[in-house]
Amino acid sequence: MISLTLTTGEMKTAGAVVNVTAGGATPLHIAADSGSPEVINCLLHAGANPDATDEDGLKPIQVAAARGNRIAVELLFPVTSPIPDVPEWSIDGILEHMQHETGRTEDGNEGLKELMKLKDVALTKQDMPEVTAEAKKKAAEAKARGDDAFRRKDFSTAVDAYTQAIDFDPTDATLVSNRSLSWFRMGQAEQALSDAKACKALRPDWPKACYREGAALRLLQKFEEAANSFYEGVMLDPENMELATAFREAVEAGRKFHNAQQQQQQPKS
Repeated sequence: MISLTLTTGEMKTAGAVVNVTAGGATPLHIAADSGSPEVINCLLHAGANPDATDEDGLKPIQVAAARGNRIAVELLFPVTSPIPDVPEWSIDGILEHMQHETGRTEDGNEGLKELMKLKDVALTKQDMPEVTAEAKKKAAEAKARGDDAFRRKDFSTAVDAYTQAIDFDPTDATLVSNRSLSWFRMGQAEQALSDAKACKALRPDWPKACYREGAALRLLQKFEEAANSFYEGVMLDPENMELATAFREAVEAGRKFHNAQQQQQQPKS
């Protein structure tokens, strides 16, 4: 469980990290969406703001209610300020209101999720170019050259080879991830971040894509954003110690970075 990996004390050290937004949502929105009571409790104790709104103007409790996550709603209700748009400010009232607003009922949740999943797959297939068997073969050959160059620490050659592979098969997130890592090893943070974001777009449910993004952001000294990316990865894979460690290290690096900045800004006596 994530609550055993990332303790409340460690999250408190993060300060503003628990309230940072990424993709228009805070970590508490993400936890409310997934319905994890352990993570919600941990975030609240660490100072997460239950009244923060996402890009759609929704608070975490509304996100939880829209998903039909009653336990999450029960946890968030005592600490969330009343929402004028909700006619009856109660746990049942919020659930009923949000289910009505989203056109969902708790009994119909699974059917709607399946429908949305099929729709997403259809859109993805429509947006993605069709890759022929010959192109995939050439992409695999270029990838092998990139892998060999990477093992030799010839990262520039690796980037070139992975770029050729991506040209043949732009749908393979592994190729983009490998090029992101090669850029990272060269110290090219902006390129590494660009590829990491492209990798996440191809495979948003892949923890490694979150790791690549976080690593690039940390190299750019954007520690809060890095911590949030690592945290997203932990949400996808709670048992991943590499991501959990990266989250803690980003939090600690961010704390030291901000402390150093504050000391520099203090007037000298």
